[in-house]
Amino acid sequence: MIKQKIVDYLTNKEIDLTPEEPNRQEMLRRFHEDYGYPIELMETEFGVKKSPSDVRRSVPADIAIFDSAEDKKNKKPKIFVETKKPNYSAGKDQLMDYMAFEQHVSYGVWYNGDQDDGQSIAFFRKRFSNNGDIIIEEVLDVPLFGFQNIDEQIKRDQLQSTNNLKTVFKTLRGFMAANAKGTTRDSEILEQIAMLIIAKLYDEKYLVSEYAKFRVVNDDPQKTANAVNELLHEARQRWDDVFDEHDSIKIDNRTLMKVVSQLQRYSLSSSPRSVISEAFESIISYATKGSQGQFFTPQNVVDLMVSIANPQKNASVFDPASGTSGFLIGSMFHVWNKLSDTKLAPGAINDLQQQYAGNNLFGIEKDAFLSKIAKAYMAVLGDGRAGLFVEDSLDEPHWGKNTSAKIQNKQFDIVLTNPPFGKDVKVAADTKKYFEFADSIELAFIEKSLEHLKDGGLLGVILPETIFHAPTKKEIRKKLFFKHNITHIVDLPHDTFRPYNNAKTDIIFLRKNQKQQSSITAIKVSEIGHDHLGKEKYTLDQDSFQFTTTIADDIPNIINELSTGITDSKYIKLLDSAEVIDRDLLVARPYFISEIQTKNSITIGDLINKKVLTYFDGHGSPKGYLKGLGEYPYVRVKDIVNLEVAHNRLDDIPKSEYDRLFSTNKALKEKDIVFVRRGSYRIGDVGILYPKDLNSILTREILVLRVLENDLNITPFNMLGILNSSDVRRQLNDLVLMDTTLPNIGDRWKNIHIDISNPSSLKELDSEMEKMYKSRTNFWKSYSELFGDLG
Repeated sequence: MIKQKIVDYLTNKEIDLTPEEPNRQEMLRRFHEDYGYPIELMETEFGVKKSPSDVRRSVPADIAIFDSAEDKKNKKPKIFVETKKPNYSAGKDQLMDYMAFEQHVSYGVWYNGDQDDGQSIAFFRKRFSNNGDIIIEEVLDVPLFGFQNIDEQIKRDQLQSTNNLKTVFKTLRGFMAANAKGTTRDSEILEQIAMLIIAKLYDEKYLVSEYAKFRVVNDDPQKTANAVNELLHEARQRWDDVFDEHDSIKIDNRTLMKVVSQLQRYSLSSSPRSVISEAFESIISYATKGSQGQFFTPQNVVDLMVSIANPQKNASVFDPASGTSGFLIGSMFHVWNKLSDTKLAPGAINDLQQQYAGNNLFGIEKDAFLSKIAKAYMAVLGDGRAGLFVEDSLDEPHWGKNTSAKIQNKQFDIVLTNPPFGKDVKVAADTKKYFEFADSIELAFIEKSLEHLKDGGLLGVILPETIFHAPTKKEIRKKLFFKHNITHIVDLPHDTFRPYNNAKTDIIFLRKNQKQQSSITAIKVSEIGHDHLGKEKYTLDQDSFQFTTTIADDIPNIINELSTGITDSKYIKLLDSAEVIDRDLLVARPYFISEIQTKNSITIGDLINKKVLTYFDGHGSPKGYLKGLGEYPYVRVKDIVNLEVAHNRLDDIPKSEYDRLFSTNKALKEKDIVFVRRGSYRIGDVGILYPKDLNSILTREILVLRVLENDLNITPFNMLGILNSSDVRRQLNDLVLMDTTLPNIGDRWKNIHIDISNPSSLKELDSEMEKMYKSRTNFWKSYSELFGDLG
C-alpha cells in the first residue's frame, strides 16, 4: 500500500500522513500564525503522566504548547491540543483527562477538522474549586501567546491579520449548520456569516475605541447580540446597497456569541485580500451547489480565464450571469496586482484600485441571494459592488432604471461568463423572441454577451462540450463562433464541476467581428486539483509511487507558461486555424492526441483511403420484446470482451427479426474486427469474429473493420493486436468527447495513429495472433460439437 506523506509544520520534514495528521498540522499552524506561539514552544506527542508515579509519561497528548523555553525545559505546558480525524467526534473526555493529569496545563483545545455539519473545535479551561477539586469547563477561546486573560486580546491594537480564514470560516459554517436555531440552510448560514463579517469590517474601519466593539461582552449572549446588532444597523446605513432593511441576525444569541468569539481577535481589514477571498469562496461553494444551473466556478478556472483575458487598468469587464462575481473579482485582483507593481505612492495606488473597482466591473445576476452575497463580498474586499445588478440578463427591455443607465447599450472590452445550462434551465417564454437560439439558455447568453461586447472585444465563456463538436450543433458553431476570431480553446477535465454538477465543459475565447488569426491556442487541463467527489487530489511520484504533498492541478503551470510565451508543451499547442475550422472541432483535447512518433505512422483514416481497410456500422437494434425468443445472437456493446464476442443467449432473437435487420452489404465475415464506437466508457473495446459469430446482429454502436489485401503487411490479426495496444488506448483518451451526457468518439476513430514502420514486427505479431485465433476457433468448434450450434 502506498503511504502518503505530509510536511510537518514544526520540522519542515515529511512524515506519514495519518487520518488525524492534517488536523494536527492545521492546529500547529494556527497556534503559531494566529495565536502567536513560537514554533520552538510547541511539541507533538508530549508524554503525559496518568498518575503521580508515572515516570514514563505513558500517554501522549497530540500537541503541547508552552509559555516559555524554561517551561518547556521543565515540562510545564500551558495548553494541550487533541486532534482527531475529520468527522470523528471522540476525544473530548480524553483531553480533559490529560488536562487533569498534568497539573500545569490551564487550557485545552479539541479539533477534528472542518466538517459539513457539527462542532469541530472546542476550548476548555481548568480551574480549581475552593476545596481544591479540579473543574474543567468549556470556554469560548484560549489566550494568545503572552496573555493569560482573553479580554486583553481584543483591544484594537491587538487584532491580528491572518492567513487561516478559510479554515475558520468552514469551521463556523459547520458549527452553525448543527447548532443555529432557525437557520439551517446553507444559503441562510452564508447570509448570516456575511452580515457578521460586514458588521466586523465596519467596526474595524470606522469606529474608534480602545476595545473592538465586535467582541464577546462579559460572556453574556444577550449583551453580545445587542452589540453586534447595533454594529450591523450602523453598517447597513453605511452600505445600504448590500443588505435591505429587513435583513437581521437570525441565529440564536448563544450560537452568535460562539461565532463572534472565533472572529473577534482577527483583523479582516489588514488580512491579505486573497485570504479573505479564499475564505469567502469556501463557504459560498456550499450555498451554490448547482440549483437552477447556478454552480460555483472553481477559483483556479477563474484564474486561468482572467489570465487569458489579461484585463488592463482601463478595461471594462462584464458578466451577464455573475453569480457571486468570481470573474469580476478575479479581474479586479488581476488589475490591482498590476497597479501595485507600479512606482506610484501607496495612496495613489489605492485610489486607482478603488477607481477601477467602482468604474470598470459590471455584473447581472437573476438570483437576489447570490447578488447580495456578491455585493457583501465586494464590500469586504474593497468595493466594486456599484456595478452589480439583480435582473434577468435576457430580459433587457424590463431592466430597472439603474441597470439600464449603467449597462443598456453599453459595449464592454471583456465578457467572462459561466452561463447557466442544463435541461431544467429555460429561457423565459416571453423573452425567447429576442434570441435566435432561444431553446438553449446558454446559447442565448452567448448572444447577449456578444451584443454587449465591443468590436474587437474578448469573450471567454464556459459551455457544455457537446456544443464544440457535435454535428447537431454545427449551425451554432457557424453563427456564434466562426464569424469571429477564435483565439483560445480550453479543455477542462470532467471533474471540474463535480460533485455538484456532472457536466463536461470546455472554454472558448473569441474576439468579436475580427478576421480569424492564423493560429488558435489550444490548452489542455488534465488535472483540476480535486476528484469527482470534490476532495483534494495529490500528485503521484512516478519513481517512488508515493503521493506527494503537491495538489494535482495543471492550471498554475499553464498560467506560468502562458505568461512566459510558451506555445508548445503538454498543456499548450498552437493550432493552424484553417485546420480547426475545416475539422469543425473546437475541443482542444483531440489536438493533443498521443501520436506514435515514427516516419511511417499512419492513421486508420489513411488506411481506409488506401483501400487497406473498409468499414461499416452495426445492423441496428431488435424490438425489445423479442429478445430471448429466438436462436440468432444479438450483440451489444457489453458483449465485446476479451478480444471476442460473448454470446448472451438471453438476447437471442428469432429468424424473422434477424431477416428484418440483416442486409447483404453488412454480412459478417470471419476475422472481421468489431470496435465499440459508442457506449459509455467501453469505447475502443475490440474483438475479432469467429465462425460462431457470423449469424449475429450487431448494435449500431459497434463498428466493423475489415482488412483487405494489401502490401503494407497489415492483417486482421496484427490489426487486432495494435488496436488493443496501450498506444491506441492513450490516443482514445484524447479522441473520446462528451456528447450531451455520454462519451462519444464520432468519426474521430479515423484519427487513430498506428505504427507500421517495422515489417518484421508486424509479421511476428500476425503469426502469434493467428496461432491464438486458430486455437480459439478449434475451442469453439469443439464446444459446438458438444453443446450444439452456437448460432
